[in-house]
Amino acid sequence: MNNPLYISLLTLLIIAHGQSFSSDVHGTIISNKEPLAGVLVYVVNNKDNFYVSDSLGTYTIRDVEDNDSIVFSFLGFKELIIPVLDLKQNGKVIMTEDTKSLDEVFIFRNKEFSSDFPMKSYSQLEIYASPTSQADPLNAILSTAVTTNINESAKPSLRGSSMGFTMVYLNEVPIFYPTKGNLVNNSIASTSSMNTSFIGTESIYASNSPIEFENSASGSVDMQLNKEISDKKTLFLSTVGTNASISKNFKSSFLETYLSYTDLYPFVKMNNIKDINHYRSYDTGIHFNRTLKNSKYSLYASYMCENGDYPMLFYKNNSSYLNMTSFVNSIANYEYYHEGIKLKADFSFSHLKSKVKHNNVNMDELCNYLYGAISYSQLVNENIQYRFGLNSIFSTFKTTSDYANSWNSADKGTMSQITPYTSIKLLLMNYSALLGVKCCFARNCKPVFNTNLSLKYTNSNHKVLLSAASLNMYNYYESTFLRFSKMSCRQLCLEYDYNKSWLKGHCAIYLKDEKGIKRMAPMIGSYKKYIYGIETSFDIQLTRNLSWTISNFYLNTNYSFRGKTFKGEDYLKYFIKTVLNYENLKLWNMSLSLWNRPGTYYTPVDKAIYNAEYDYYTPIYADDINSAQFNKYLNVCMNISKAVDFSFGKTMFFLNITNLFNCNNNSAIYYNTDYSKSYKMNYMSRSIFLGVIVHFK
Repeated sequence: MNNPLYISLLTLLIIAHGQSFSSDVHGTIISNKEPLAGVLVYVVNNKDNFYVSDSLGTYTIRDVEDNDSIVFSFLGFKELIIPVLDLKQNGKVIMTEDTKSLDEVFIFRNKEFSSDFPMKSYSQLEIYASPTSQADPLNAILSTAVTTNINESAKPSLRGSSMGFTMVYLNEVPIFYPTKGNLVNNSIASTSSMNTSFIGTESIYASNSPIEFENSASGSVDMQLNKEISDKKTLFLSTVGTNASISKNFKSSFLETYLSYTDLYPFVKMNNIKDINHYRSYDTGIHFNRTLKNSKYSLYASYMCENGDYPMLFYKNNSSYLNMTSFVNSIANYEYYHEGIKLKADFSFSHLKSKVKHNNVNMDELCNYLYGAISYSQLVNENIQYRFGLNSIFSTFKTTSDYANSWNSADKGTMSQITPYTSIKLLLMNYSALLGVKCCFARNCKPVFNTNLSLKYTNSNHKVLLSAASLNMYNYYESTFLRFSKMSCRQLCLEYDYNKSWLKGHCAIYLKDEKGIKRMAPMIGSYKKYIYGIETSFDIQLTRNLSWTISNFYLNTNYSFRGKTFKGEDYLKYFIKTVLNYENLKLWNMSLSLWNRPGTYYTPVDKAIYNAEYDYYTPIYADDINSAQFNKYLNVCMNISKAVDFSFGKTMFFLNITNLFNCNNNSAIYYNTDYSKSYKMNYMSRSIFLGVIVHFK
């Protein structure tokens, strides 16, 4: 189960399990003057205490005894075991290639073709440890300055782009329904449809998506399934439901599975939430991975079903918004390696079924997505690597709707798309470059070309990244009216990162020019969006147990629509996100987070015209688009957890309080049937969540 209001410290606990150390170790891992990302770092006498180095090669191991040692393990490189006391004197670790396993070196380098260019990467451990992630991979990135979401949805919006421009991937395969809990009234926040226990790493490409990522026009989030696991059994119980997961290793393979059930009834009653009648969801998934001498394959399948009933105030007869959604997702990956060559094949099938009933309106939607991809990549030498491939998507949809049995409509169709691409990566000392080109051929549409370029300089403490792109995509995910519409984005971004053991700093400036189609009253049709943004962030280790993260961004957005120019709903002079985190695994853990921004803009309704034939009022919006503004947004959250050892396993108890000061954070405005009265909906009010997780021995 992954639900954002409640699973707040879901595996902060897993980190805490079995740790009783006395000091921290920080440092950087390099090879040939280049930082190494993805290095497994763990304690000799406690393999549960581990870390995976980030894109800058940095690592942190907390609460380690001075008489212990730390292992640095990386495929294709010689394993290192270094005493803790030596690392405290100099945390820099230099790893050398293992020439006896040259093929494995090639395996690694080909596997990480785009690994030099994500803005930020998370290990599973970092997702769990993030005090604001609530153990959810998509919520984990919301605390970064690059995510410019103006709602509490887990679906990412990166650097001012509309949500439809950002794609989410699993093993480089697009996820067509990345979030669940997308409730109409925002009474609870949404969450990822992927279970965190299956996620090994997560990377954010804030501006330039890798060219091989299908149908992404402005940034992307790529999650990679686990490459290795440990045997474990975990049970999670809370005021919103339960989750159980099991993982098992075999000789050259592993299997992991989970089952979860969510019922918000206890949570709603305990917190006196008026905007939910009921919400339930069921989730299950399975992942099998097998590694052979020169190849490996992975099989993944999941099923999710959610249904909710939400009161719609001001409507006739106190009507409700009823929603039922089910989503089936299956992915197969195969990789073959030989002497610096990597062949990769991906296949996925997704099935989405949705049913909505609102007042006198009934709507049903059925979608199927078939995705296939094949690629070839080769390491020419230590400085040159190239890749080319072919992606394809075939989708079908069918929608039916009716209104009070007076009119009905039905629509169905298909869409096919094929996309060849090629990219090349160049490495020279501290410099690297990535150039990609692709062309998309879609049914009944003109071919569209995509290009992106990334240039990077890196040393032990600094990173500079310049990226530029012209990208196009087709919208598969909106209503029938908007489906398969072309969307494009041109962008330019300059980023700088500073990294020390106790301080990490980041700043960026970016320009974007988007074209797409939008359905947001009173906008229904093609638009242009101009985006200018500045972002900064700092991660500071104040003391051994106390850390502080703060970020802020300025976002200037303007629309051009039917000859009118107006500010975007997400025009923000500031958006401050800060977290103060205290960790003491011998005592307790606590975090305080604060998000603060101006209110978003919207277009009010001036009047309404009555249609006697259908007994329906048509709203007439104000001439000045986005002329009204909601209240300022302030959300303070607190998390407290305590780990305890029992004979049956390591257990963590935790408490999460959302919107501590119970601020009225406006999310949307609704009207009664004749639009004579208005009602401002709010995001989540003060909510208390209790839970416990057991990691069985």
